[in-house]
Amino acid sequence: MKNLKSILNSTLFMLLLVIACASCEKDLDGTPQTSPGNLQIERIEPDSASGGAVLIVKGQGLGQISSVIFERDSVPATFNQVFNTDEALVFRVPDTASGGIQNIIFTNTRGDVGKATFRVIAVPSVLSVSSTDVTAGMELTMTGINLEDVSRVSLDSTDIDAEIISTSKKELIVRLPATSRPRVRLAILNSSGSSVTTQEFVYIENNYQIFGESMNTNINNSSWSASLTNNSDPAYVRFGNTSLKAEYTGSWGGLQLAMNTPVNLNPYRYVTFWVKGASVATNISFNFNWENTQTLAIPANTWKYFKIDLQTFKGAGVVNLETFVMQINGDPHTLYLDNILLVK
Repeated sequence: MKNLKSILNSTLFMLLLVIACASCEKDLDGTPQTSPGNLQIERIEPDSASGGAVLIVKGQGLGQISSVIFERDSVPATFNQVFNTDEALVFRVPDTASGGIQNIIFTNTRGDVGKATFRVIAVPSVLSVSSTDVTAGMELTMTGINLEDVSRVSLDSTDIDAEIISTSKKELIVRLPATSRPRVRLAILNSSGSSVTTQEFVYIENNYQIFGESMNTNINNSSWSASLTNNSDPAYVRFGNTSLKAEYTGSWGGLQLAMNTPVNLNPYRYVTFWVKGASVATNISFNFNWENTQTLAIPANTWKYFKIDLQTFKGAGVVNLETFVMQINGDPHTLYLDNILLVK
């Protein structure tokens, strides 16, 4: 009898353990076990914010929310169910949420829907541009986010407006106005606010063009082992209709552009230019007046932009630009150059 009693006690213990484990099984993921309840949205804190901000929704029946959608463009928000309670839900504003006043739509597991009015602050953000070398009247394409409701584009710190040609969430096209400024940034306004581009735009016509669509008439080409011609093949033009084709015909050959009248560098801050290697990557030695030579890496079949602070040469005693020198390092290759500028 004693053994039978022991067996019964052990069996009862195991049965109770199985029941207890079964009752705990649903909590293994840490999710609070609250029923969908009667979904009621009381308030959202704060009632406006930008992408990435943390929001708290308070109300009733929030323990089993299955989706959170920002109504404009139906942008979903992610959230961690572990942090839900029946009275509160925590989540973040999606970085891709469209700006403006809109509903946030909450749906629970049984299909009940609740809404809260919210204002997404989504100022314009420009990530890339079609060109940083510009002229008055040209069309400029900007890509980024929050560009669909842009209402004004102007030269930063002025009342000079660009013409808006088209807008979409990720693209903005404008026609640039005339200005006397050598360099500008663009101020962009939408319903959430304004921002200024990180990109700086160089107005070609307001700076000294060593080569634009053609060689400056002040220049006497005194290159050695480099044949210079205007190129019109679009595959080798970075801006406009022509580039400068430099065919280096000898090892350590040079391109030297001599100024008929030396150019005073005092008004200028940078020398800028685009270079494209036609076949293979190479290095060139670059200097003004043969002072303080800089080594520049030129990639193959890719345009590369160089912006060099003129203090590099002014600090070496160069007051006036007399010769612009690009000497190829080693074997001869063909290079293409575009928009060689002294920039104020």
